[in-house]
Amino acid sequence: MRELPQGWAATTLGEIVALRGERTDPANVPELPFIGLDGIKPHTSEIIKFVKATEVKSSVTRFEAGDVLYSRLRPYLNKVTIPSFDGVASAEILALQASDAAEAEFVRRRIMTNEFLEFAALLDKGDRPRVNYKDISRFPVALPPIAEQRRIVEKVDGLTARTARVRKDLDRIPALISQYKSAILSSAFKGDLTKDYRKRNNVREGGRSDFPSDWDVKPLGEISEIQGGIQVGKKRHANAELVDVPYLRVANVQRGWLDLDEIKTLRVTPQERDRLVLRKGDVLMNEGGDRDKLGRGWVWHEEVRNCIHQNHVFRIRLNDESFPPEFISHYANENGQQYFIDQGKQTTNLASISKKKVSELPVPVPPSKEAIEIVRRIEAKFAWLDQIATDHAAAERLVPKLDAAILERAFSGNLVPQDPNDEPARALLERVNAERSTATRTQRARELSKQTPHRETKTMAKNLQEALAEAGDWISAQDAFQRCGIGPGASTEEIEILYVELRQLDKDGKLEKEAVNDKQGRKLYDRLRLNAA
Repeated sequence: MRELPQGWAATTLGEIVALRGERTDPANVPELPFIGLDGIKPHTSEIIKFVKATEVKSSVTRFEAGDVLYSRLRPYLNKVTIPSFDGVASAEILALQASDAAEAEFVRRRIMTNEFLEFAALLDKGDRPRVNYKDISRFPVALPPIAEQRRIVEKVDGLTARTARVRKDLDRIPALISQYKSAILSSAFKGDLTKDYRKRNNVREGGRSDFPSDWDVKPLGEISEIQGGIQVGKKRHANAELVDVPYLRVANVQRGWLDLDEIKTLRVTPQERDRLVLRKGDVLMNEGGDRDKLGRGWVWHEEVRNCIHQNHVFRIRLNDESFPPEFISHYANENGQQYFIDQGKQTTNLASISKKKVSELPVPVPPSKEAIEIVRRIEAKFAWLDQIATDHAAAERLVPKLDAAILERAFSGNLVPQDPNDEPARALLERVNAERSTATRTQRARELSKQTPHRETKTMAKNLQEALAEAGDWISAQDAFQRCGIGPGASTEEIEILYVELRQLDKDGKLEKEAVNDKQGRKLYDRLRLNAA
């Protein structure tokens, strides 16, 4: 760990939190809210769902308001939150209670850092990675004074609130881009996009109200040849001459583009290949698939040269080679979609549309020169919008990096100034640990007295420090233990309580220990006394 700022202490997660390990049957707490693994949104700490415990059957984890809840299953999802209410959670969620040396919000942010994610990722790499408390409790933590923790949390809250607003604004951009593209296409196919073009070319306006006067509306089948594709899996004569050709499937034909990452090949006859081979200017439209895939498609691409198409894809080849096929593709992908949905047929798993229905699609047909101008303007505006989309994607990648940089500065002591008047974290840790040890001893003693109220052996009448003070000088460890009531009939719990105190006295520098040896130098026993200093 790097050199720590003033007042900070090197510690571990296990020293500043305690696992609240209480499990219960949800039937015992029917009215408490239950948080499942799907109730915490990844990377955000947002609780998006909870139900009553009565809806759960298996054992649950109790938690209290202000506990840090950490999902130990698939830790890379970074599901960490602090509820403002008491409740129960999935057994896969650890409830961590922050000690008096740590702010819960400080702990939450610390274990949501990339550093902790990388630490947890090394603990379990299975198909269903899962970590346990013992392992993550060893995570090293640089702990600021408690007052500085509060300042850090407040500063981080203010900065991340800004990035949250940026993220919210960025989330709106894709929908705005889509809406703007739709508006451009709507304007294009009504003639509004090229109104100035017609004016410059002295085209008389008027006539029909929905389109310019020199436009026409024709069925797709009247202005093009529509061809079905090859049947995949069809058996061909064993003696037939066959050639390998690439072919396009429904999965390749996307709305407004062709997915050419995976093009399969098929053995067909030369005649089939020549009849179906795609050429420049061809438009592809899907015949089947999911309902929203019907009719969608795009024009021929240089990379599909010598390629054919399967029978679930229609090939549209325009009769007028001067008319831009991109016009038909844009129109079918935008204005024609509702037509395909209305005219298509839905079965249990798939939808389809017939060649006859595709042929009947009404298409606005402007003069070829104006259609070319419309396509040029559409693509110019789309290019601008696509650049915005690219910039948006880059900005989206930067926001998490900005949040990570804020946290990195926070947990290295560079986000808020240190205050020399703050109580050092080490002093607070030691006091908290001492109080925790005392509370543990007291609790164990209470449990012991409840478990063995009528013991015949003598129970601890005094603690070890009192026994040593009473002796005044060196005393054997065995004698010291006996003065504390530890005899042959002592329980494991009693002995453990005494050893906890022994270790604490030694840690605090209040204990002197010395081995007593025989003449041959062999150790006989240890003797103890209180440190006179």
